[in-house]
Amino acid sequence: MIKVIKIILAIAGAVFIILQFIPYGRPVNRPVAGNDLLEVTETPDEVKVLLKNACYDCHSQKVAFPWYSKVAPVSWLVSSDIKEGREHLDFGIWKDYSKKEKLKLLDKIGDEVSEGNMPLKIYIAMHKEARLSQEQRDQVTQWAENLAEEILEEKR
Repeated sequence: MIKVIKIILAIAGAVFIILQFIPYGRPVNRPVAGNDLLEVTETPDEVKVLLKNACYDCHSQKVAFPWYSKVAPVSWLVSSDIKEGREHLDFGIWKDYSKKEKLKLLDKIGDEVSEGNMPLKIYIAMHKEARLSQEQRDQVTQWAENLAEEILEEKR
């Protein structure tokens, strides 16, 4: 019985090592100066911190890749989450969004944050600083509403 367990553990270990060599297409950060939301809007410092802690690792061009993002199969999940997050919203290309797109995104931010859908539970489990209290959720939601009003008032 012990011999069988050793064989199973050896096979599992070999599979784990082999997985590390399978490419996973980790997203690349390509920040463009003057394009990021926090560079082109006047965002309160408290909200900047909340956005950086709770949003920027999936929704920007300034992703901080933790050690576990380099270990398969977790690396595949992290890569997938970042790619999907950027598809929905990328703060790093904020300046490139149209007025209409910005308004939709701000409305979505308000909804997702206030309803507790964002940040994702799996992200919060590994990043305590991303946990938002109700007060912080309200701050982000109010900021999104205020920024949307500013955008609506802009002349174009």
